[in-house]
Amino acid sequence: MDFSPITEYIEQVLRKEKGVPGCDLVIKRDHEVLLRYSSGVSDYEGKRPVSDRDIYQMYSCTKVMTCVCAMQLVEQGILNLDDPVHKFLPEFESVFLMKDEQKVCPQKTMTVRHLFTMSAGFNYDRATQPILDVIQNDPHAGTVDIVNALTRSPLQFEPGERFLYSLCHDVLAAVVEVASGMRFSQYMEKHIWKPLGMKNTGFQITDSVMERMAALYECYEPGKILPFTEFGDFNLTDQYESGGAGLYSTVEDYSLFADALACGGVGATGNRILKAQTIDLMRTEQLGEYVMDPRFGCAAGPGYGYGLGVRTLVKKECARSSLGEFGWDGAAGSYVMIDPAYHLSIFFAMHVRSWPKLIGCGHAPIRDMCYDVLGLNG
Repeated sequence: MDFSPITEYIEQVLRKEKGVPGCDLVIKRDHEVLLRYSSGVSDYEGKRPVSDRDIYQMYSCTKVMTCVCAMQLVEQGILNLDDPVHKFLPEFESVFLMKDEQKVCPQKTMTVRHLFTMSAGFNYDRATQPILDVIQNDPHAGTVDIVNALTRSPLQFEPGERFLYSLCHDVLAAVVEVASGMRFSQYMEKHIWKPLGMKNTGFQITDSVMERMAALYECYEPGKILPFTEFGDFNLTDQYESGGAGLYSTVEDYSLFADALACGGVGATGNRILKAQTIDLMRTEQLGEYVMDPRFGCAAGPGYGYGLGVRTLVKKECARSSLGEFGWDGAAGSYVMIDPAYHLSIFFAMHVRSWPKLIGCGHAPIRDMCYDVLGLNG
């Protein structure tokens, strides 16, 4: 197999033309590595070549793993997609909207499904006064305590009314904590990381993690990339574990997770983390008639709808991949693509925040060239 079109794209377009400092890519099929390719440097001084030891902030690629954790509990009957959120987080019974300058109760009950589909009515404001008050009163506040503060700000709309990219998956992480009786990271370690052999993934950025952390940048405008040193900015305290954007990982670690989902829920270790039919449910479009609402966007390009916490390909003519191919991306450029039809997965990492300003839908060519190289019809 000649993957040179992909490696040339990385070198000529991403690195040379766009100026991405460093990146790493792995393509797997049936637990086998088809391509592992890294390029550039992972320190600000430009002296340390990208290596498989490098740690990246996953940002919103965290969401896929959070949703798998919650779907495990759905499989076990501990969670139901249509359970009210207040069943697990009682303070959510008091959520409200503002109408005519008056607090009013929503007409619809917020459910676990609304959290998965980011249609619960929240926004992505992590600095509301109620959240700041919780942190000021307890600098070590945990996930549930901070998430509960969301109930003290008004919802943006009725639950289920529309999609809005938001803190829904942070709330879902809190639901997993309560439903499982375990801290979120402990749940992930027991049910995802250890079964798959993931040894370099977590939430809190310690000194030992920072020693391996790839240099992080911000793209302020096309062609203007500057160092960005606010690592872990989505983890609001040392006890808060953001289910929406808090994970760090390595390319190898996260690729083990992606590969397991591509192979029917079974990892290279032989351990199952999810049933194949549950994966099919995750990648089934959930937003119905408003999925093409312009408020729904997908950095992988056109043709995608939204499933249970993942983009899912609904228009075959828009991509070389298969219908139902799914995944997500992260704020610093991480990208995961999972195609159960071919047991194929792609995981790509770089460390440039606001990367769409820099590369646009720059992951899509890697996706499409992969299918071309493999001779797959999607």
